[in-house]
Amino acid sequence: MLNEKVIGDYAYLISNEYKVGAGQFGHVYKGYHKITNQLVAIKQIDKKLVKGIYEQMLRHEIEILEQLNHQYIVKMYAHYETINNFYIVSEYCETDILSILKQKGKVNEDLVIMYVLQIAEALLYLNQKQIIHRDIKPSNILIHNGEVRLADFGFAIQQDKLKFEERNLQVGSPLYMSPETLLKQQYNHKTDIWSLGILYYEMIFGVVPFFSMELEDLIRKLKQYQSDNVLVFAHPISAGSTEAIRNLLAFDPQNRCDLLSLAQILQKYLRNRRSMTSSAHLDNRQITPQMKRRNTPEICSQNNSVIISGSKGLLKINTISAQKAFKQKTYYKINNQQEPKKIGEQLKNDAITSQKQGVIKQKDYNDIINMKNEDFLSFLIDKMENLKRIQFQEGLSKSLSECQLFLYQYYGRDQEKLKLIKEKLSNL
Repeated sequence: MLNEKVIGDYAYLISNEYKVGAGQFGHVYKGYHKITNQLVAIKQIDKKLVKGIYEQMLRHEIEILEQLNHQYIVKMYAHYETINNFYIVSEYCETDILSILKQKGKVNEDLVIMYVLQIAEALLYLNQKQIIHRDIKPSNILIHNGEVRLADFGFAIQQDKLKFEERNLQVGSPLYMSPETLLKQQYNHKTDIWSLGILYYEMIFGVVPFFSMELEDLIRKLKQYQSDNVLVFAHPISAGSTEAIRNLLAFDPQNRCDLLSLAQILQKYLRNRRSMTSSAHLDNRQITPQMKRRNTPEICSQNNSVIISGSKGLLKINTISAQKAFKQKTYYKINNQQEPKKIGEQLKNDAITSQKQGVIKQKDYNDIINMKNEDFLSFLIDKMENLKRIQFQEGLSKSLSECQLFLYQYYGRDQEKLKLIKEKLSNL
């Protein structure tokens, strides 16, 4: 067949039509077993590009994959080495979480809970084998027949080998790395649990909770989170997901819930919901407002959560950790507000107006509307930084930081949103 390449018992077509992925060192093609016709993914890696530590990582990944056999971990069927390339033949998966987020922006919460439980099972299996993945992120969570497949073990390590690794060598993707990893402290399998919390949050809201294009700024945001334990949610979510995310994203690894506790939190929520759904089908009586309030998951007393009404439609939730009885705070941004504010935090209208004018006064309408989105984002962020330096009101500085964070998060995800912001600012 034209352009068909055979490697061992497998074959694939070298064409863009059959290319299903590309990375720093090579490409991934859709292939098939020559006898059974089973679909597979064939990763072709250029040897010239994987020298030194990268070759060590590749061989280490193959070594680890050979040990693994789990429903929710991608299966490696074979691997080959030629003069020019390495080849890894593995289970074919239709898509991944990153592609879903790019296409849809976020994932339905019910589906997220199912994915998280499956990933937790895979991580529990790795824990039993004393393996830390160290790179949990959307592109490494593949989807096959509606189930997750944890993939890419290039950064994985046996836990007993951690003590021999250079502490200054930070591995993983910074936005998903645990605070202890970023701060070059001792860490263990709970670093994967933090990453799962970040992924959980991102699948539901479409953005990560802590974002920066600079490592030092990211660390600063995490240290701020360490001191105030505040997460900003774009909209209310179920009590089960709220409790799970708060426990997964405990700054201190000792307070971070383990995988079995995570499963208990989510399964309890699912049982409660199934019970309420079943009752709704069996009971044809009219549902009164009092009954509706009593049956709403978000205010269930069993979840140890207290909901307090706040100003301008905001909700503040003090959630008691499943691991330790310390209070944590969650702020919801609802009613399409552009920036979240702490409850009770009041900004004077004239101060807001003056700050808006300060952001915009050096650029007229035509300058802004004609800027590229990337240039506009840089311009706006620079203005916010200047405002924070000259403004000593703690509340306003905090709000500007949160607004800046949301701009960072939307960057690259929603070009229409950036365009709308530009138009609104141009008309001030």
